Amino acid sequence: MTVEQFLPALHYGDAVGNSALALHRFLRTQGVESRLVAMTCDESLRDQAVSFADYRLDPQSVKVLHFAVASQLTDFFLGLKGKRVMIYHNVTPARFFAGFSAELTRFTHAGREHLQRLRDGFDLVLGDSTFNGDELRALGFARVGVFPLLVNLDDYDGEYSRAYLDLLRNERKNILFAGRIMPNKRIEDLVKTVFYYKKFISPNVRLIVAGNTRSLPSYFLAVQDLAARFYLTSEDVLFTGHLPADEFLALYRLADVFLSMSEHEGFCLPLLESCHFRVPALAYDAGAVAETLGGAGMLFRAKDPALVAGLVEQVLEDEALRRRLQESAALRVASYRRQADPQGLLAMLQQL
Repeated sequence: MTVEQFLPALHYGDAVGNSALALHRFLRTQGVESRLVAMTCDESLRDQAVSFADYRLDPQSVKVLHFAVASQLTDFFLGLKGKRVMIYHNVTPARFFAGFSAELTRFTHAGREHLQRLRDGFDLVLGDSTFNGDELRALGFARVGVFPLLVNLDDYDGEYSRAYLDLLRNERKNILFAGRIMPNKRIEDLVKTVFYYKKFISPNVRLIVAGNTRSLPSYFLAVQDLAARFYLTSEDVLFTGHLPADEFLALYRLADVFLSMSEHEGFCLPLLESCHFRVPALAYDAGAVAETLGGAGMLFRAKDPALVAGLVEQVLEDEALRRRLQESAALRVASYRRQADPQGLLAMLQQL
């Protein structure tokens, strides 16, 4: 048996790419021939993947498409025969980009159109959350299953940067958010919450936003402008940009609470990361957020900055509550490990 996974892009630190790499490495441990095929690839990962431009068709392999964006892979898969699988990682709705980028608005529209075209082209379709699986069924896909995003949580136990941790450590409590600076993440709501917290609860707080700031510069500038109009400095709201792994790991050891105000998530890996590090998580209940947390953390359904800041204060000050949240995080990690056992995914591929 040979399994070939196809991705439009294989990027360092990207959840979809990391999931494909995790499956690739697992398959090899099981004696299964495995290849990653990517249209574009970071230099640091070139030894892990075959360039799509150089790919030579293997008619006998099981071919797996990781779908999250429109690409040439749509037409390639539509023209294929043999065993075909799609793993769906969601497409962010175009409405979030209106007013920020006409190009991204068109691109995400195209993602939905490509998804519709692929509706009848697979022997097995998997959403990496029930939320994503339900979306596929609503679009008319058949034979839809669910298998969680594959994450090697042991990677998070690697060496972290003590120098970076010491650089940031001070008397402030740290509210962490991890993710690209994009409109669906609603970074502006995080800024409003920390402003309220500083003004009415305590000045000794800092928001750390860890993620790529270059994906949509117009949105990032708008968020920075909002913070400036609230007289929040870089000491109050820190945008780290994309970090090396050891510095990223240091942030979770520094964080006192993880806060998400995102309004669209197909899985939301950082919530699972926060559970792994036993960082209490508070999150707006949208998309697959509740499913990913799986009973851990605290969900809220209103975006009143006073309400959210109050919840943050509770988590920071109530030791009994923190312990309960940390215990529920440990249980969630254990349940995730059972649900995302890659042996289950391998069994699905072997049955095709």
